[in-house]
Amino acid sequence: MTRPADASPVTAAPDASALRRRRPVLTAHAVLAATGALFFLGSFAYPWTNPEDGTIGAGALPRAAGLLLALIGAALIWQETRTGSVLEGDGHVTEEAEHTPEERRAIRRKLVVVTAVMAVTGLLIPVLGMLPTLTLMTLFLTAVVERLRPLVSLATAAGVLVVSYALFIVVLRVPLPLGLFDPAVWSAL
Repeated sequence: MTRPADASPVTAAPDASALRRRRPVLTAHAVLAATGALFFLGSFAYPWTNPEDGTIGAGALPRAAGLLLALIGAALIWQETRTGSVLEGDGHVTEEAEHTPEERRAIRRKLVVVTAVMAVTGLLIPVLGMLPTLTLMTLFLTAVVERLRPLVSLATAAGVLVVSYALFIVVLRVPLPLGLFDPAVWSAL
């Protein structure tokens, strides 16, 4: 069967000279794999199951999700180093010509801020607990980074809190880290 002349270059076998490993793509995949590995390793601080009643423990979700994320990141790194990436409309351009230098700086600044916020969030989870920390992260990202209106940011953060509580506490009964909100902390005082 012959291919029509107007076939998309995405479906055609890419020219070997057109494929190249792009440093930003490799970096993004490496960060993804490293984040997954950190979640996986950090999950061993929590039990896989709850010893009292045998339900899913606090370590189950970060262990499974971290392992999956690390494996996906590693597979993406392997794919990028082996064949390069070909995306429809990508054109293998590392810097988009449509963005001005100021816009590129703003995009990079956002990336740095979001990465820092994720690291700080991970550090605050043992102190404030999982749900309050994720709510504060969502509020900060929507209000400061994305510059949404205050009511929209508050509604989004409240929605994250309600959905997270309903999913993890009510439905799955996963004992999330409570931080300072743990009754055991207050009963010890």
